[in-house]
Amino acid sequence: MKHVGFSTTLCLTVLLTVAALPSSGEADAHAFMDPAQWYANSYGPLWHDQSWEKVDEILAHYDTEIWDHPAAGQAERKQTAQWLAEAMQEWRAEGWVSSEVPDIRVNHINASTASFTTRWLDHYENREDEYSCAWYLADRIDGSWKFTHFAPIDCDAHGF
Repeated sequence: MKHVGFSTTLCLTVLLTVAALPSSGEADAHAFMDPAQWYANSYGPLWHDQSWEKVDEILAHYDTEIWDHPAAGQAERKQTAQWLAEAMQEWRAEGWVSSEVPDIRVNHINASTASFTTRWLDHYENREDEYSCAWYLADRIDGSWKFTHFAPIDCDAHGF
């Protein structure tokens, strides 16, 4: 009986010690960049000036494929490089020159997923600036945040 008591005590001690240690996922999450800081300091500034010259830097913030959720139609998985190149070409044809992020809402869902609801202020050469809004989902992939989903959204409907 004494042996069983010793084993139980030893097991409880080991379990309590292990439970008190952070798991590798928890330790990594604490050392990992906060998604709001990642967006504000790494991604957002890439759109301030001549973004078409920073395509590789912008693409580094995306997974190689993205789920595009258009306002009308079916969600579609696309190759991110082609998707971004086509969008940049279309925006530049419209006279777009830069964008900034005056409003953002970040939902840090868990250690591996965050969503962003963003209002962009888009600047144009020959017309008035305008707002556009979008939703993004980012996942933790290979040690950094990567956008995996995108959807344009109605600014008014989301309180912007």
